[in-house]
Amino acid sequence: MPQKPVDCLKPGEVIAEEVRNAAGAVLCPPGFVLTEQAITRLRNAGVTHVFVRQDLDNNPEIDRRIAELDARFEGISDPFLLRLRRLVTEVLNSMRN
Repeated sequence: MPQKPVDCLKPGEVIAEEVRNAAGAVLCPPGFVLTEQAITRLRNAGVTHVFVRQDLDNNPEIDRRIAELDARFEGISDPFLLRLRRLVTEVLNSMRN
């Protein structure tokens, strides 16, 4: 999970780890979806960096790799190779979680 500067945050990103101010008060819990107003509040509270979740559910790189894999295995009927394709696809999809 990447740590990002508050100045680089975008609305819709999801907080991965609790964000606290200098006094220790929780400003955002894990799973909090950032809004423009929340980003401004973090900046005003002196927070400089936060950990955000990576959105792999809609990751175009994973989708691209699965499509490429499907194209490479098109027309293949060997059961061993088809099982290999299925396993690689499962691994790629597991990266979304």
